[in-house]
Amino acid sequence: YYQMDNELKALDVFKKGVRQIKPDTDKGLASDMYSIMGDLYYAHGQKDSAYAAYDSCLVYKPDNVGCLNNYAYYLSLENRDLDKAEEMSHRTIIAEPRNKTYLDTYAWILFMKQKYTEAKLYIERVVEGDIDNDEEVSGGVLEHAGDIYAKCGEMDKAVEFWRKARDKGGDV
Repeated sequence: YYQMDNELKALDVFKKGVRQIKPDTDKGLASDMYSIMGDLYYAHGQKDSAYAAYDSCLVYKPDNVGCLNNYAYYLSLENRDLDKAEEMSHRTIIAEPRNKTYLDTYAWILFMKQKYTEAKLYIERVVEGDIDNDEEVSGGVLEHAGDIYAKCGEMDKAVEFWRKARDKGGDV
């Protein structure tokens, strides 16, 4: 159901699945089920349930970087528990220092905490080619870059990133 984008049916099956977790259940599997449940709950506006699922995920596997990233990013979108979000996000970039998504999340959390200069250091790694993988920079990341550069007083660069974001279908 999850792979077929039938999210509500998938969530139902995951709920049944986590009720089957026993002490000898593979910790990675249990963690992944809760992580996916968190994503599904969040997508359907059930934020408290999402955060509870993410907390459960991290009980089984404290270094589940996908969960850590999503949990941290969603907290930042709500401007909630930013210290916790920063700590979780920092763990993802320690684990995967060249992952653009994780670097963007960390930069965005720093931005939300008004640590603009630090945020710029991380977003630069994403948008200025320090990361040599093939992952394309999304419009959302470009919007983040524009916001960060604006707060750093570099309006020409900010406008450049906002234009690029708009060209990729962003809200700017």
